[in-house]
Amino acid sequence: MCLQIIAKLNLKCNKNPNIYHTIYEGDDFMEKIKTVRTDFCDELILKEHQDEALSYVVKEVDDCQITHIKIEKEENVLNKEIGDYITIDFNNVHDASARENIIRCIDTMLKELVDDHTVKIDKVLVIGLGNREVVSDALGPQSTDQILVTSHLYEADKKELLKGTRNVAALSPGVMGQTGIESAKIVASITTLFKPDLVIVIDALATSSLERINSAIQINNVGIKPGSGVGNHRMELSEKTLNCPIIAIGVATVTSIGAMLKDAMKQLKQEELLEQLQEAIDLDLVVTPKNMDDVLYYLCIILSESINRFIHPSFERL
Repeated sequence: MCLQIIAKLNLKCNKNPNIYHTIYEGDDFMEKIKTVRTDFCDELILKEHQDEALSYVVKEVDDCQITHIKIEKEENVLNKEIGDYITIDFNNVHDASARENIIRCIDTMLKELVDDHTVKIDKVLVIGLGNREVVSDALGPQSTDQILVTSHLYEADKKELLKGTRNVAALSPGVMGQTGIESAKIVASITTLFKPDLVIVIDALATSSLERINSAIQINNVGIKPGSGVGNHRMELSEKTLNCPIIAIGVATVTSIGAMLKDAMKQLKQEELLEQLQEAIDLDLVVTPKNMDDVLYYLCIILSESINRFIHPSFERL
């Protein structure tokens, strides 16, 4: 019976790689699955997990919970690319000291990911994905607006005035509905022209947990498929497509009706109804909190400040 269930799960995931299931261990594996979209790697596992293909570790740092999943082999239970997937969970973005804790955590995690690369990083390209006209999707463009760009000054050969900085360029390519061109194609063209040592991509993410909306950041050194969390399939941005190391960073800003119903059914102890609802109505409708515009302001400060500190060694003294 268990082998039949495993086969069905694998078949469903292979047909649609953007619909995920939760991995269960032991007797918990018989629990019914919930097919809810998510961009977060750690939402695919219930608890700490170790095997030859991946490691999963959770730790507390400065009032933040950091989850680090390291994929070691191509064949793994999460069906994810080899690399590091780090999630930072936090509770408060309105308090300045709490924001500083989050910024320090992000800065530290970014430095740890880059330490794995042997290439010296002198030039950085920051990409803000998303539609700045839609508040739940404006995280990338609005964060990129606050990045300290220096490439034009380096081109002017004024390096003596730029001590403690790196050669940095930033771009918000918009979305295909605005430009008619895949964002990945625009980024690939700019990467070929600018020839950065590292590309940092910022994007809004989808979560399957209501508690994580505007409260979780994911960082990885694998790349990103824009729109995958909400069912839009676009060209991926990765080291393979850009021929350059990449770090993807994003915040959970949206969830689906399916995720909301899942939490509600769990509280009401009526989880079996979710499967019936899923057959009757479309649960992929994407939703975001009504105070998203207010929280977005602080999220952009957190991301831009942490990235600025990371890419410019002396940013806090400039």
